[in-house]
Amino acid sequence: MIVWEFFWGLYLLSVLVLASLVKIRRVGRALRAPCVLAVMHVGLCDPLFVTWATRDLRLRALYSLDRPGRFLRFLSQCFWRFGVTQDPARKHYVNTKTIERAVAHLRRGGRIMVFPQGDRFWEGRLYPGAAVLARRARVPLIPVGLENAYIYEPDAEKRPVVAGFLKGLGQTLRKRWIAVHFAPPIFPDSQLPEEKDVDRMMRELERAFARFYREFYNMPGPVWVNPKRAE
Repeated sequence: MIVWEFFWGLYLLSVLVLASLVKIRRVGRALRAPCVLAVMHVGLCDPLFVTWATRDLRLRALYSLDRPGRFLRFLSQCFWRFGVTQDPARKHYVNTKTIERAVAHLRRGGRIMVFPQGDRFWEGRLYPGAAVLARRARVPLIPVGLENAYIYEPDAEKRPVVAGFLKGLGQTLRKRWIAVHFAPPIFPDSQLPEEKDVDRMMRELERAFARFYREFYNMPGPVWVNPKRAE
């Protein structure tokens, strides 16, 4: 849609402006081949940092349909295209369709950002969507860490969207630099049943995120809780 492309152009402009104001360093290898980028999520500018570091200006992502405000959800759709929800009434149907579309995108040669911690990194847990996509599309899963990023506070979601964004942007500009770390890929194993393979991949992702948080912020990393074992 033309309207989507217009707002995507504004998003691209914001990536370029941010990269001109904050030095964004890339550490490790960003695969050009199809892959799922599992990105640690600590602030509002995280997708922009990764987009610039990969030089993939059409980089898509899974985003939350549960964000407040119709316009904000519309912008997310223009930028990233793959919406998911935690709404029990819609979750099964919407997320199933989104995963199917995302897998097709990966098999066509695309890459997708996924934020396994969800919007609330302070909850300290990981969700399996990134590993599910990598497994079903038969592509590697790349843990991505952000060093020296602004970490928003747990009460950030209670602030007005514009005020929260401006505060996050101001704190980011004061940082002066950000490093985007690409860890070695985690490959799916087609010899394993999907549930076991997803669990294996998520455990490896948990270890990678634990290292990122320990080295960059002296904080514990998020935990993967297998839903079957948690029952």
